[in-house]
Parts: sequence; structure tokens; C-alpha cells
Amino acid sequence: MSEHAHEEDKTRRLRDSLGAMTTAQLVDRLDLALEGAGLGIWDWDLRDDAVQFDRRWCEMIGLDHARTPMRLETWRERVHADDLEPCYRDIRAHLEGRSARYENVHRMRHADGSWVYILDRGRVSERDAEGRPVRFTGTHFDVTAVEKAKQSLTSQRRQLERLVANLPTGVLMLDGEGRVLAASERWPQRVDGGVQTLRGRRFDESLPDAARWSDAFARALQGARVHADEELVSDPDGSRWLRWEARPWHKADGATGGVLLCAEDVSERVRQRLAAERERETRVASLALFAGSVAHELNTPLQVIVLEAERLARRLGDGDAKAIDLAGLRAIAETARRAGEITRALRTLSRDAQRDPPTAVPSAELLRDAMALCRARFESRGVALTVHDGTGSACARGRPAELLVVLMNLLHNALDAVSEAEAPWVRLEADADAETVRLRCVDSGRGVAAELAPKIMEPFFTTKSPGEGTGLGLTIAQALAARDGGTLRYCEGRAHTTFELTVPRH
Repeated sequence: MSEHAHEEDKTRRLRDSLGAMTTAQLVDRLDLALEGAGLGIWDWDLRDDAVQFDRRWCEMIGLDHARTPMRLETWRERVHADDLEPCYRDIRAHLEGRSARYENVHRMRHADGSWVYILDRGRVSERDAEGRPVRFTGTHFDVTAVEKAKQSLTSQRRQLERLVANLPTGVLMLDGEGRVLAASERWPQRVDGGVQTLRGRRFDESLPDAARWSDAFARALQGARVHADEELVSDPDGSRWLRWEARPWHKADGATGGVLLCAEDVSERVRQRLAAERERETRVASLALFAGSVAHELNTPLQVIVLEAERLARRLGDGDAKAIDLAGLRAIAETARRAGEITRALRTLSRDAQRDPPTAVPSAELLRDAMALCRARFESRGVALTVHDGTGSACARGRPAELLVVLMNLLHNALDAVSEAEAPWVRLEADADAETVRLRCVDSGRGVAAELAPKIMEPFFTTKSPGEGTGLGLTIAQALAARDGGTLRYCEGRAHTTFELTVPRH
């Protein structure tokens, strides 16, 4: 027997069974069914608004069936004021043929003063000769427990949404289909209209870099914990670094409910670390750059010391103690002093002063250290290096190592800038007033083109040939000057190329 034939056979047997029952038996069976379903019945005569309510209908709202007026007002007076118009709207829609049946959930006042939620359903059960509805019949069903559960869930969802929205980090709570249940205002990915517009939508249809999050979502949904500590991302506002994690969240029964996406913008922390690393790299590069010059500077005085000491030793060996001349002793003392200056300057330059407090830095010592470290390199390339110190005994306030790095960077750039000049020269100048100390590096090079001047302090900008510069020297020098409370600027409009470092006076 086919499935269709089987259903027809069941229907026929049920019809035959019902046909064999008396009217009383049918009413009894119907009453049992309604009792089991918890349904109350109403029958509304549209011609005079008389309504028949059954016992269960009355019991739902605490009324005595025997005393309940069988009029429409009995129902209308107990419907919540906010729900009455929506009820009538749904009733009219059915009576006018715009809906197949009437259905509405509304509140009714119980006899004890509480509110009961009723699922009200009905259909036209009789029409007149012109086809106009004259009887309207339906059921009442108490859905208070269901509605209160919905309200509880809605309240919990709103609380969750508020909790997530105010979290100190970026969070998206996704269901198993990838729809956003809740979103944190701190979510770092830019979203048109605000991150709260994501709620109810699939996250991968709205977020930038959706491929990244889609892969993380799929893996987390399978139980994996996917994360990245510092991932470089790009958006219309520029490059940023994110620390993010995707992991599953679970329902009360332990089943996976969806995925939590957590993300934090760590760009500032990464930039600070990279700046510190570049600063260290620049310091190491400066040491490497001047290592040859330092070696030459140290080698020359040490050779003088050795030669003079050997000459004096030979005379002493010959017993000619009176023949020792003062010139040799003075040469030894002077060259030893020069070697000491070089090693002291090198020690200052190599110090990691990031955690050192600012202190008094005599400008004369700062200029002397710079000269000690690069005099030989300038001489080997035929560049005249001079110093003019007009500060007297003034001291700058800052960190000696950082100020020296700035000066060395300016001298290094100046040496490259004058390499093609006919009579190349570089001059260090210094002066001071009551509040500041100014240190200038002036050279005879061609200077900076006017259109490039605004860019020279930008990271990675360089006018040197590829492979000959990182474009970070002036950027780092400017940052070091700022950390010591000063400024570094290119002085436009001067007769010669001039960079000026201004720091507070101690």
C-alpha cells in the first residue's frame, strides 16, 4: 500500500469512527481534548457582541464561569491597554480577509491582579447570505511561562550585550552560524556605522579582512584556540598591529554555542618597541661606523706612547738619566690624555641611557666627545671639522648618551653631504641663553631641496642612494631630542645647511 493510500485509509477509519458516535460522545471527546491541551474556547456573535466563554477560558484569568458576563466587554476590559489596539488590528485583518486566521499574544488581568499572557487564535465560523462574517470562534491558551522565559532570555541577552559592549577589550560573540550576538565598542576593526551594527549579521559579510576571521572562526568552532600576539594588518587609516584570539564558547549543557573573537589594538606598544629596537640598531650602527676611526685615533697616540717610552728606556739603559727630555714626557702625557678622551666618549656613546634620568651635560664635554670620536674619519676624507663653543660653562639638561647620538648622526649626515664639495667643511656651533642650549651642525654641502625639506624627518625617507641609508637616522635623532625635552629641526633659508638641536638648560 502506498503512503498516500495509507493516509486515506486512516482518514476513512477516523471518519467512520466519529460517524458512529453520538453527539454527546463527540462533545465529550472534544472536551477531553481541549482539557488535555489546556485550551479555553470563546465564540463571538459579531451581530450583538455576545460572547460565550467556556469554563477553562474563565479559569485562566481567575473568573467564576457561572458569574462571568457573556459579553465582549468581559474580554476587552481585562486586556492590557497597550495590547488592545494590536489585538483589534489583527482581528480586523482576518475579518477583512487579509489573513487566513487571527492570532495574537496579549496580556489579560487575572482576578488576583497579576497579568497573564494569552495566545489568542480564531477564525470566522459563520457568514450570512451576503458572505459577511457573523460568528467568530477561537481558543485561549495560557503562555505566561513561555513569555516570561522569553523575557528572561531577552533580559539576559541585553545584559550580555551591555557587558560585552563595555568590556575593556574588543570582543565579538558569534553563534554557530557566525552571526553576531554581541559586540564590544572596543572592537578594533573599523566598521561603517559602528560595531553595534554588526549584531544579527554574519561577521564575515561586514568586517574588513574577513578571510582572516573566517578561518579563525571555522577552526575555533571545531574546538581549537587560534591566536596571534602581534599581527600586522592594514586598513584605510594605515598599518596596525592586533593581538587577537578565537575560541569556542559553550552552552549550559556543554555543547558548543559559537565562537568568541577577541582583539586588541597593540599598535602603540609595538611601535614603541620597534622604535627602541631601531634606536639600539642605530647606536650599534654608529659604533660600527666610527669603529675604524676610533681604532685609528687610539692607534696613533698609543704608537707615540710606545716610541717615546722605548726611547726613554734606551737612554736609561745607557745610564744617561739626565738626558731624559721633557718633550718626550709631555708627548706621552698628551697622547695618553687623548686616548682617554676617545675611550670616555666611546663609553658615553655606547651606554643605553633609556632608563637614565636627565642630568647636567656640559656642552663643552659633549662637543669634545663628538670631536674625539670622528676627528680621524673627517681627516681621512679631507673634510675640515671645527668647533665654535659660545656657551661658556653652560650645561644642557638631558642624557649624555642620547645627545651624543644625535650629534653623531648629524655629523655623519654632514660628512656624506659634503663629499662632493670643492672645499668641504663641517662646523659644530653652540650657544646658550637663560633657558636653552643650542647645538648646530653646519656644513658646506648643497643643502636640502625645498620640496623635500618637510619630509626629511619622516621615517624611512632618505635622499641617499638605495642601500646607503635606512631613512631612520633623523627620525630617531628627533625622537631622542624630544625625550630629553628638546627639539631637532632643519633650519631652512640659511646660507649653509644647518640642523639645530635645542635642549633645556640645566
